[in-house]
Amino acid sequence: MDVPEDLIVPTFARTGNVAAATLPLQLVRARELGRLHPGSQVALFGLASGAITGIVLVNW
Repeated sequence: MDVPEDLIVPTFARTGNVAAATLPLQLVRARELGRLHPGSQVALFGLASGAITGIVLVNW
């Protein structure tokens, strides 16, 4: 998707594979890192068993 690495908030190394809980955990982690503020634009990308994908764009 050509997203710069500094815009990604990885969680796998910290929490393992937590499936659908990954997206809210990434939001919490971004907030802890001071990277999520009111007015932030956030793209959430999810996979479900590799067969289904979803992308949500959020104005925080």
